Amino acid sequence: MILSLHVPKAAGNSFRQLLQTGYGDRLMLDYGDWAGFRVPAALERCRVRTEQTRQRRDELLEKYDIIHGHFVTDKYLGLFPVQDYVAFFRDPYQQAVSHYCFLVRNPQREHLEEKMLHEAKMTLLDYLEWDAFHDHQTQYLGSMPIGDLAMVGISEEFYRGVSLFNSTFGSNLSGESFLNVNREHDGPDYKIDEDVRKAVEKYRPADIETYRRAKEIFARQAAKARV
Repeated sequence: MILSLHVPKAAGNSFRQLLQTGYGDRLMLDYGDWAGFRVPAALERCRVRTEQTRQRRDELLEKYDIIHGHFVTDKYLGLFPVQDYVAFFRDPYQQAVSHYCFLVRNPQREHLEEKMLHEAKMTLLDYLEWDAFHDHQTQYLGSMPIGDLAMVGISEEFYRGVSLFNSTFGSNLSGESFLNVNREHDGPDYKIDEDVRKAVEKYRPADIETYRRAKEIFARQAAKARV
């Protein structure tokens, strides 16, 4: 079983679209855990959904080849005879600003994080200080070291990552995909002010290290696969 972690604002929706085309009914989408969001209600929701999912082991093995979504590695860890985890990661400064902008422009979503952010009228710095999202990307790794992932991609080289996935798993994903792009933002990168940079370094140090390791692992895996 392939377990594909959808780290928010790190090309996960674009990758999902390619997986849906490539795997069809053999792909299971797993959203709704409120993963990557450390508040009591979200942690309890993750716990309950994890218990329910692990009871479906035989059904999942029969129906699916790959599971993609917002979940922490521990949800499926050790559940299947063979399992390979994959994930894309993004520059932590860019990911932080992008995720905040996504929450701000989507107040209509029935999700606790949007509700809390909009009720508190959080600024970007408020959001970065919010302990629920500290080390946001790293939260998805759970207890698994990033070096144990079968494939690591970085969103800045998305299509090389897709090629690496194809090489690793013998698949044939192809096509262009640009889902959930901020249409109000011009240019490839957000401008990172010094106060934002300092806040990310203070509240997301593990994300900075995770991204550094992700780039190293991706470079090594891509070189070996010649993609």
